[in-house]
Amino acid sequence: MTVPRKALGAVFGRRLPNTEGSLETAGIDGTVVIGRDGYGVPHVEAATDADAWFGAAFAQAQDRSFQLELFLRLTRGTLAELIGSQGVPMDRLMRRIGLRRAAEAQSLNQPEHLLDVCAAFARGINAGNRLGNPKVAHELKLLASRPSDWDAVDVLGIAKLVGFMLSTPWLSKLARLRICEADGIEAVGSLEPDYGADHPLTSPYGQPAGQAADRLTEELASVQSLLGVPGGSNNWVIGADHTATGFPIVASDPHLAPSVPPPWYLMQLRTPRWAGAGAGFVGAPGIVIGHNGHGAWGVTNGMADIVDLFMEEVGPDGRSVREGDEFKPCEVLQETIGVRGGRALQEEVLITRRGPVIGPALEGEVGALSMSATWLSDRPVRGFFEVLTATGFEEFRQAFAAWPSASLNVVYGDADGAVGWQYAGEVPRRERGFGFVVSDGTDPECGWKDTPVPFEDMPYSLGGDAHFVATANNEPIPDDEGPYLGMDWTMGYRAERIRRLLTSRDGWDVDSVMAMQMDTASVLWEEVRDAFASAKASSPDADHALRLLGSWDGDMAVDSPAAAVFALTVAEMSERITRRKAPNSWRWALGQGENRFLAMSGYGTRRWGHTAELIVDQPEGWFERGWPEEIGEALGAVVSRLRSEKGDDPAGWGWGYVRPLTFKHPLSSVPGLARAFDLGPLPWGGDATTISMAANHPLEPTSSPIVVANMRATMPVGQWERARFVLAGGQSGNPCSPHYDDQYELWRKGEGIPIAWTEQEVRSAAQHTLTLEPGG
Repeated sequence: MTVPRKALGAVFGRRLPNTEGSLETAGIDGTVVIGRDGYGVPHVEAATDADAWFGAAFAQAQDRSFQLELFLRLTRGTLAELIGSQGVPMDRLMRRIGLRRAAEAQSLNQPEHLLDVCAAFARGINAGNRLGNPKVAHELKLLASRPSDWDAVDVLGIAKLVGFMLSTPWLSKLARLRICEADGIEAVGSLEPDYGADHPLTSPYGQPAGQAADRLTEELASVQSLLGVPGGSNNWVIGADHTATGFPIVASDPHLAPSVPPPWYLMQLRTPRWAGAGAGFVGAPGIVIGHNGHGAWGVTNGMADIVDLFMEEVGPDGRSVREGDEFKPCEVLQETIGVRGGRALQEEVLITRRGPVIGPALEGEVGALSMSATWLSDRPVRGFFEVLTATGFEEFRQAFAAWPSASLNVVYGDADGAVGWQYAGEVPRRERGFGFVVSDGTDPECGWKDTPVPFEDMPYSLGGDAHFVATANNEPIPDDEGPYLGMDWTMGYRAERIRRLLTSRDGWDVDSVMAMQMDTASVLWEEVRDAFASAKASSPDADHALRLLGSWDGDMAVDSPAAAVFALTVAEMSERITRRKAPNSWRWALGQGENRFLAMSGYGTRRWGHTAELIVDQPEGWFERGWPEEIGEALGAVVSRLRSEKGDDPAGWGWGYVRPLTFKHPLSSVPGLARAFDLGPLPWGGDATTISMAANHPLEPTSSPIVVANMRATMPVGQWERARFVLAGGQSGNPCSPHYDDQYELWRKGEGIPIAWTEQEVRSAAQHTLTLEPGG
């Protein structure tokens, strides 16, 4: 334990949970046994589904009490009650979007047995906070607060919160609107990072995407008329014929913000009816990445366009919106936002037939924007609630026939040799257009049809003899096949590198797959290498840059100065390109977010591919002195900056040292707390385009990466004892716990831990056992 954490424990106590002995608690029907292994991973045994999820939630509350409190308050829109005025922007947005309202409506349609699971999970969190922890979490002690009570609606709300978090395309729509407002329709068209024509699809894997249909121009023109102004993750499954085990191997490494603790929680559960092991999302029942003893699965963000924004004209009464020639009354709600240390705020929420008006909750002058989102649906949700009982791919994928939450790519492999992929999540059917940009809410024909794309029409694949199936947030199917799914895919560099490696050999095993997850080779560099080589050096610094790059192998390694020069030059060129065409809104084009909680839009993360395309094609009309000269000047500027900040010796310019990685805690901005709660800084390689993903904000290329693989899993079907999981940190959110960071070094080295599976393995692995009995 570090000195700052020892000091925290000395002042406030270690506040460790009760993990041994026996406790009586209300809310369960029978005995629940929670054994914990050497890494604090709980193994829950219960007689019923509800009791098993009660036990899992009890353990989560013991380990992640403050994180659960934050997620709950984000969903309810009550963050400001805990942290004060800093939470007001997100509370206003969340009250307007209405995750809690939507979850309440959904609870009325949820199948009874699944609603019972949600209720049991909520009871487990409450009991874990009340009985499992002798004292409140350090963060809550510092904030002089206590955990809130949960109910079943809150648990459903977490699934909606995940949908909100992963639905990045709507932020790209806002970016397009900002650019169009400030710099005109031509600027948006010039800067639109279209999916590369040669980048691979998911199905059939490796087939080029082809040129996307030219749909954007017409919709941008409608926005100009309307405004009247010129204004992540990797996963793959390898077929049995290509592994050393003779069975499929499933790998998954989701990419999210480098937070501590991570939002993932490892666990193993067993009932007489089913068993499962893997990682779940904190605050919700289900194993999102894991196995059930027959099949294994992993997920990536599907990136589907499941949110639309509509520009509304509010009527003179302030409570209606125009539709055609008349104003239609809105549903009007009055929300009171409590603010710690300040006066409560009153927020009037308008709900149109398309959805809630969210525009006033966003900074700047964007008008009244309403939102339609699939994850606001009141249709029932199944998905990960049911996959633990699946005995084959068809049964597995049918669980996602009801999944009005985050859009996901789910890959699957099982003991029968099946290798499958399901594109999961509801996708809207639009009355008109494709929702690339903000739509005209005054047009009665704009909006969504009553039902989404039928599940039978959603893409999937199954093939026992398949070499592999892999996804990396890339475009899933060709534009002219299947339903319209979206356009804001990440560029296909990671997908292409995965394809190359998986087709380069057979005999894959756990160690080689885990090593592949750490790969930092840049396909983007291969694309632009010749254009960089032909750059015209205008200074000694530019000459130095070209010499470094001339002998570079394209590995974005921690200690590579050439990697730093390359990454920073791409960032420099991205800024020059966007400033050229969008001088008033270039920050939006590079991904500036809407507020401190939505700090970056996906529009910026796709900028690298668009920049590479322009660097290679070098179209006329961009730079007066020509592309070779501009690239040369950018190279010189980057080396000059490196000299200034890191010294003259290139040995000090290693990429991982130029922008080290820090895992930040929500309270690390409070003076004196970062050293006790944060992990890092850690020199770290990779970038947004490498398999080992570490994306920087395009506006801050030397800051700590903002997206990394904060959990990894590799699962050889049928050899579950050899499966490996790892968190970027540990199971516990308590900085005084040995399990706060005991997986951190394993994560850094690309290693992992087993999760005991058989009953004998579970008994052998248990170092602490807590038994819960009905009562209390």
